[in-house]
Order: sequence, then C-alpha cells, then structure tokens
Amino acid sequence: MTNKYAKAHPLDRTRGFCNMRVFMSIFMSLFILILFFKSSESAALWVSEGLTLCVRRLIPSLFPFIALSSLIASSGLGTVFGRILRAPFNALFGIGGEGACAVILGWLCGFPVGAKCACELYGDSKLTSAEYKRILCICGTPSPAFLVGTVGEAMLGSQQSGVWLYVLSIVSAAAVGIALRLLGGDASAPQTDVAGICSTSEHVSFARSLTRAISDSAGGMLCICAFVVFFSAFLGVLESSLSFLDLSEASDCLLFSFFELTSGLSRICSSRLPHAFPICALSVGWSGLSVHFQTMAICGDRSPSFSLYILCHLIRALLCFILAFVANTFLAI
Repeated sequence: MTNKYAKAHPLDRTRGFCNMRVFMSIFMSLFILILFFKSSESAALWVSEGLTLCVRRLIPSLFPFIALSSLIASSGLGTVFGRILRAPFNALFGIGGEGACAVILGWLCGFPVGAKCACELYGDSKLTSAEYKRILCICGTPSPAFLVGTVGEAMLGSQQSGVWLYVLSIVSAAAVGIALRLLGGDASAPQTDVAGICSTSEHVSFARSLTRAISDSAGGMLCICAFVVFFSAFLGVLESSLSFLDLSEASDCLLFSFFELTSGLSRICSSRLPHAFPICALSVGWSGLSVHFQTMAICGDRSPSFSLYILCHLIRALLCFILAFVANTFLAI
C-alpha cells in the first residue's frame, strides 16, 4: 500500500528540475527560431549592424586589453601588482594579490577582461575556487571610457554623469564583494607568498607568453563578437515582432537593457523618462544578458555555478539604482 504522505525521493525532485530545464531550453529555442523565421529580412539587417559595431568599435577598443590581461596572467606580471594589492583586497574581499590584479583590470578595461584574466589565473592554480567565484561577481563593470565618453558625453550630454555612473558601478561591485567576504565560510584568501609563485612556477619566455596571449585572445574576441551579433539580431527581430503591443517607453527601455547594455542605454538616453539617470544606473549594474553569456563563454569549462553570479549582478543593479536615485535627488545630476 502506497503511503501518500511519504516524502518524495531527492532524486525524483532532481529529475523534475532537470526536465523543467530541458523544457525551458526547448521552448526558448523554438521561440527564437520562430522569431527569426518570421522576420528574416530584419534579422539579416541587424546582423549586418552587429558586424559593423564589432569591426568599428568593439574590436579596436577591446581586443588590446583582452590580450593584455592574458599576457599579465601568463607571464607572471600580476605578481608585481599582487605585492601592493594583496593586503587591502584580502581584507575587503578575501582575494589575494593575483586575484586583485584581475579585479583591477576588469574595473579599468571593462568586461570581459577581468573574467578572462581570472579564468587564466584559476587555470594556472593561482586562485582558489572561492576567490575565483568572488572575482567573477565583482570584476565585471563597463569601462570608464565607455561610460564617460559614450554614455556620459555622447548619450547624456554630460561627462559628469558618465563619471558618476562609473563610480556607482565600482561602489556597487565593491559592496557586493565585501558582502561575499562577510558571508563566505572562508573569508580570507590563503596568505601565499606572492613572490614565491614566480620562483616555484615554470619559467615561460616573454615571446611564448605573448604568442599565447594573442592567440587565446583572438578566439575569445571572436566569441564575444558572435554574441554581440546574435543579440543585435535578436533585439531587432524582437522589436519588430512586439510592435503591435505598443509597449510604454519604460517597458521598452527595461526590455532592451535586460538583454543588451548598449542598446538599452541608447534607448534610455533618447527617451523622455523623468528618471533617466537612475534607470541608466540600473542598466549599468545589471550589464545585460549578452555580457553574462560572454563571461560564461570566456570561462568555458572553468565556469562555476552562475546562480551566484546572476544574483550578485541583480543586487548590483538594485544598489546602482538606489544610489543613483539618491544622487540625482540631492545632487541634481
């Protein structure tokens, strides 16, 4: 006789969850396929726009920094910065000197430079698993050149607004990093002698490091461009398909920001929304699904569970919005 009050076996719940994930994957694949077939001409046009964006703006501004991050990770140059940054970053974020270099590169060069550097360091066993997860959650921010020049000056008409967006993105990332350190079971990074890493590791010539950095970065850059082109086509097709819904300006801006940062910011800045600056900050904190998928692709087989990564970016988006709303209210940005 079956006991109806008996608890379900954990394996049954796992199978149900896996089946739901398979169902959602099939549903989304069919949904995107139908969208592209329905608006094939629009898709082709937006693919062309995405390729133009990659050639004219993305590759010239991003490829040198991706190659630089790989060079730093493979050549051991990060150990120099590690001696200076190890103490403050370990105290704040539970990250050692090598990881601090990845975070700084991500903050200065923009995503996915920091994630790629962290992935290289983790693959070379210079980061613990806990450090690696924390770094991925806090190193991804838009570059200051993009926020100050493109968003601030070109879109919002004020470099000061772009500077504020960059400051808010760094503050929110740092706040999440501190929270992860306080909530984590192993709060501090192991106190490894940074100088000892170079002396005990295999010596790699500069020529070999440079060759590896450029070749690996070329593959990573191609992957990033593929995501940019795909999301450009997807958003163009989605816009033409949803035109009959007559979405409000706010809904339209949030929808595009959810998928792709640049498109979302462009729509927010060209809209007549009363709180455009806080909504821009919200978009910057989230950064868009396109960027998150790029990070997953960059990490490849070394990708940890991305549930924490997504949760941290949602929190960062909320923090950016609240801080920007307060700054906009009291400082009239």
